[in-house]
Amino acid sequence: MSSESTTVSWDGSSTGADRPLFTEPNEAFDAVQDTLGRKWHLRIVYRLLESGPMGFSALKDEVVGVSSKMLSESLTRLEDDGVVDREIVSDQPVRVEYSLTERGRALEPVVSAVVTWGTEYGPEDEAE
Repeated sequence: MSSESTTVSWDGSSTGADRPLFTEPNEAFDAVQDTLGRKWHLRIVYRLLESGPMGFSALKDEVVGVSSKMLSESLTRLEDDGVVDREIVSDQPVRVEYSLTERGRALEPVVSAVVTWGTEYGPEDEAE
């Protein structure tokens, strides 16, 4: 973050009198979007939060609609970002287990808030 910061309130005003809600949120937004903004990443983190460590096949079964290729690419990216840990649990046959790192587990309140918001305010029923 830069040393020069702007305090922004919900209405977009910049005053020192208001309790600041955000201080230069762009970098924070970028960090979250880069980590969770890809289609499958949030779903993968959610499943690992809910179920704990999982093998590739079990994770593929839980993340409905993801292809093996996309799951593999997503797990590699999440591992590179320090969110997911990959551990080889057996050599013959090779069996790999994925779990969340401390950084990944720290996403629990974010994931919970997204699920809550999506449940309460997601797409409106067009029949209304």
